[in-house]
Amino acid sequence: MHVHFRAPPGYNRTVLIALLTLSMSADVRHQRITLTTAGVDVVTVPMSTGKYRIDVILPSGFPSSDEDFGSMVKRPGLVAAINGAYFDRNSKKPIGDIWSGGTLRHFGAMGTALCVSSDGTVDIRRVQRHKRVDWSAYETVLACGPALVLDGELDCDPASEGFRDPAVMGRVPRMGVGYNASGDLMLVRCAKAVTFQESAFVMLQLGCREAMNLDSGASSALWMKGKTIVPAGRRLTNVIGVFAKG
Repeated sequence: MHVHFRAPPGYNRTVLIALLTLSMSADVRHQRITLTTAGVDVVTVPMSTGKYRIDVILPSGFPSSDEDFGSMVKRPGLVAAINGAYFDRNSKKPIGDIWSGGTLRHFGAMGTALCVSSDGTVDIRRVQRHKRVDWSAYETVLACGPALVLDGELDCDPASEGFRDPAVMGRVPRMGVGYNASGDLMLVRCAKAVTFQESAFVMLQLGCREAMNLDSGASSALWMKGKTIVPAGRRLTNVIGVFAKG
């Protein structure tokens, strides 16, 4: 289902993509960019180089435990990290499926999933609610959502994915993940308080072919190569990690 929205004033996707292209490199990089809609931090991972793999960092005792973000980013070989899926504050359980190391680590059956194949190919796909999915074709899967951009178009329908909590649906500074036409993974923090739909515009402006929302608020966290770009305001239960291949 494609849900279309009117672009905000000053929206200029072409200029932004050209600007980002000028700063492309074969290494993980962090950029602070001022868009027509908001200021953003972007960590870009060139997956096509074959130098990186994506995995989900989980605390000991998962899924009923949490861990300080500063401790989670000390995993060997880690070069970048961003907070992952929404989770229940009491049970610590994430809302969506998590697949890692050939094992379904958690069954949540809602939202939209970031899926990464063993060759580094990234995909983002909606999850059919309350249904089990065979994730064995992928190396790593983390489901959160809602979807923001699919197949190069704005496609944001939170209610259909089960999102109804007013605290989640309102305007907050948001975190997201996506990939562009080159297959580069993009870890994004929007510093301005925005809706899901406005966040979708941000991801499209950044050149994302597909993108999805991640947890935000006190869970917001972004790190690259020893530098904390966004410090977490609480202990976390799941984090998306970018690792250098040995």
